[in-house]
Amino acid sequence: MHVLFVDDNYVWQKVATKMLPRLGCTVAVVGNGQQALNYLAGPPASCPPPDLIMMDIAMPGMDGLEATRIIRTQPPFNTDPKTCSTPIVGLCVTGLRSDHDKYIAQGMDDIIVKPWNKQDLERLLRWWSHRQLIPRAEGRAVRASMAPVWGPHPWRAYLGPRSRI
Repeated sequence: MHVLFVDDNYVWQKVATKMLPRLGCTVAVVGNGQQALNYLAGPPASCPPPDLIMMDIAMPGMDGLEATRIIRTQPPFNTDPKTCSTPIVGLCVTGLRSDHDKYIAQGMDDIIVKPWNKQDLERLLRWWSHRQLIPRAEGRAVRASMAPVWGPHPWRAYLGPRSRI
């Protein structure tokens, strides 16, 4: 699984470059929303399309919410089936449900609260490695109704064969 990690904080960038490869992922790190858009619009040879985007909510320059809105609604991102169906996970520092609902309503597909631990990150990667998003006609994406490989109850321990991560 290839992850695009978007965060302006150097410490979180280092954490991501250490933890994600240990979980079987490749990672590309950029520092703000504009750099994420440049990465996604770049040539596939030097900027491979990500399977998951982890994007910080608050960054200088272009923040994560604005970048998510552009990815979901503007060409060339919403016309590319791979890019518009890529899940975007918001990285936020608050655990408030109202904030999470606001971020989901603005185009993000999931939220993980900083600081996360290895188990939280592994659970998130396992969840999204078995899901896909179906793009809507207007460019926004919705979660697919595809059931995960380990059964209909994701809170149960997964005892089957290894996933793609």
